[in-house]
Amino acid sequence: MILQPAGHSQPMKPKYLLLLLLLIPIDFLSYTQITELLRQPSDVAVLFGVFFLAMLLVGNFIIIRYLLSKINRS
Repeated sequence: MILQPAGHSQPMKPKYLLLLLLLIPIDFLSYTQITELLRQPSDVAVLFGVFFLAMLLVGNFIIIRYLLSKINRS
């Protein structure tokens, strides 16, 4: 049995694990759109693709660190 602080009816882990699992299809769909931009002959499209790829990586890093800290804290 898991001991919980007063006032909590359920552990918080399943909610954060679900969010972490939902990040996988979102990343997959985002990455496919970014690769379409990177394959374009236009330099501007490639630049946007690189920018969005960098933003995806930074966003994933921040979201995953946050979710893992919440999972470990629960």
